[in-house]
Amino acid sequence: MSTENSIGARAGASGEQMFGSGGSSRARTVLGLVGILVGFGFVVHLAQTISFSGVPGTLARVGILGILVMLIPYSIAATIDTELWRRLLSSNKHHLSFLKIFRIRTATEALVITVPLGSILSDPFKAWMLKRQFGFPLSTTAASIVYRKTMLGFSQGVVAWLVGFAAVMFPSFFASGGMGKGLDWTLFIFASSVVLVYSILLGLLCNRAFVDRFHSWLTRLPFRRLSIWFEKREPEFREFNEHLEGFRDLRSILRFASGYSLLWVTENIETLAILALLGANLTVPQALLMEVTCVLMRASIPFVPGGLGIQDTGYVSMLMASGNSGELAAAFVLLKRFREILWAAGGYLLMLSARRKNYSAEAQPLAVTATE
Repeated sequence: MSTENSIGARAGASGEQMFGSGGSSRARTVLGLVGILVGFGFVVHLAQTISFSGVPGTLARVGILGILVMLIPYSIAATIDTELWRRLLSSNKHHLSFLKIFRIRTATEALVITVPLGSILSDPFKAWMLKRQFGFPLSTTAASIVYRKTMLGFSQGVVAWLVGFAAVMFPSFFASGGMGKGLDWTLFIFASSVVLVYSILLGLLCNRAFVDRFHSWLTRLPFRRLSIWFEKREPEFREFNEHLEGFRDLRSILRFASGYSLLWVTENIETLAILALLGANLTVPQALLMEVTCVLMRASIPFVPGGLGIQDTGYVSMLMASGNSGELAAAFVLLKRFREILWAAGGYLLMLSARRKNYSAEAQPLAVTATE
């Protein structure tokens, strides 16, 4: 019984429904292993490039109070994300607990930080936990998850585009040594592409007729079993479309885009806070350029768990190009990863807690039946 009702079994079933099975599952496994090897290779290279011997002394100067202050910005970002997702899930019939949504969000985001393709694999866990906690059908959870993910990508692109545009227009404020030579235009072009792609996705989601036509196309696929499966899912597609209806007007789009943009700005503030605590030789514009570039770099390679090694190499390279020591760059990377480790550990604890609660809730009726 414990195996059949485990988180992995249920989430795996949801994952097969949402993202396919069989060959695609094997492909994800291979891609995940490649991601781990790539990340490990970058970490080894980074360890050979810089010295970590002076890091303890650098961190000692920051102190416990400084580290606690460093944790505040992401806590605010997580709160914003939770509230926005709660509003996407809420309707006139449901008043959802912020704490329950926060627990689900934190538990599933642990996968994004630690697992290859975690940004994809976390979605079935979200759907599974929402179904277990609130009884939501997949059509409702999928609508909120897809809209949230689209808004996250769109707003991330917008924030990066603004920084890239400013860097192109005012290069003297952003350039520093080897940092900024060509980086401004690279960021601007890449961020423009991200904004364009997510704008198209958002436009399609907000087009009710397109969603209906998309389902119609899926039912005419040349693979009979697959087309029949999609045909049977017509009610779910209708519910998916209906749930999105409340978020398609311009006011809702601007409200959620602003909220998620604020989330990304808050994470940039975290970087500024860490750099200030370390006494880094980097201006605010240069720090923003470094942060949005490395975050976009991480988002573009989801098969590497948490962008491990690659994002860190970006931080170290830009910090050292700006005249900072290798020890300071290493301390910055460790502080950024320390925050992620704390949140990931908390997320996995919440995931295990949910498993124990569900097991206890299902075991109790069996015990009563056995007594009778």
